[in-house]
Amino acid sequence: MELGFRVEVVEGDALEFPADVLMVKDAPRSGGLDARVRKMFKGSGTAGDNLEPGDYRLIEIKGSLTDRVKTNYVLRVGSVSIFDLDYGEIRKLGHNMLAALHDEGAAVKQAVTTLHGVNTALGNDEEEAFRSLLLGFADAFEEKKVPQSLESVTIIDREAFRIQLMRESLDKFIPPQKESLDPKTAERRTAAEQEAAEVVSQMIAGVGSFSQPYQKPVADATSPHVFVAMPFADEFDDQYYLGIRPAVTSNDLLCVRLDQDEAVFTGDIMDQVKTRIRDAKLMIALLDDKNPNVYLEVGYAWGVGTPTILILHEDEEAPFDVQGARLLLYKHIWKLKEQLTDEVRSLLGF
Repeated sequence: MELGFRVEVVEGDALEFPADVLMVKDAPRSGGLDARVRKMFKGSGTAGDNLEPGDYRLIEIKGSLTDRVKTNYVLRVGSVSIFDLDYGEIRKLGHNMLAALHDEGAAVKQAVTTLHGVNTALGNDEEEAFRSLLLGFADAFEEKKVPQSLESVTIIDREAFRIQLMRESLDKFIPPQKESLDPKTAERRTAAEQEAAEVVSQMIAGVGSFSQPYQKPVADATSPHVFVAMPFADEFDDQYYLGIRPAVTSNDLLCVRLDQDEAVFTGDIMDQVKTRIRDAKLMIALLDDKNPNVYLEVGYAWGVGTPTILILHEDEEAPFDVQGARLLLYKHIWKLKEQLTDEVRSLLGF
């Protein structure tokens, strides 16, 4: 097997990370990094145009733009709408990113991108979205559509919980290899990684470099999932990442939630919510903070007959709407994980 290229996960801001090229998707109606980059190139000819799926622009960063992004180039790759960016499209996006660099003859050593397909209208499972992206990179390698100079691809994110999830997933997907850092690479690492003097590095050299269970095709609309209804706030990350998500994935189910701010919780977003709830094996609803959107989702689940598990911190009072329903009360998050794991198995007959 050929050596391939290294993949790593780093916490930070994609526009502040020093690398040769920043790879960004360009999806209709997408916000986040997409929007920041489009705004950056607005008024600069074709560089700021919206791209069709599969099209790309490789833009050299020079002049005043060097104060706004730390890479030498930005690669914008067109993709489908955020309402259609499922696991298969994420895999295709990963392939197209590296293939574009290859076709441009770009002499890049380090590329950086973000995790795609999360915080979108589909609410994809984060681990499966991550695996899909990496498999897309692997597809490009197998087709010899990767720059020969490429040494590493860095996945960067600002959310600490998501960083931890991706690092743990990477260890499962691809057997790790330890390597010493050369001085130039060390400059690009976080302080904690520099202190350690070595990092865990996973090499992608085609789909065969993945552990056998993770070489399977990516999930699709028929893959069983649990829909999670909960407030959109950082203060509930512990409940989700340490309690709810592990309980779902330990039962071999995808964990889906739509991280959308209340201000955009209308129209097409609500249609996606309804579809996800109807197709779910069950719904888990966190009732803490009495979020109105959560109660809207619970009511819809009851209306279409999707089984529900309602959870509430024992110090909070249950609103009148659900006082007659069975509530799973929790005090400690580690205990919530145990309670939910058993509840999911019981409800689904595992």
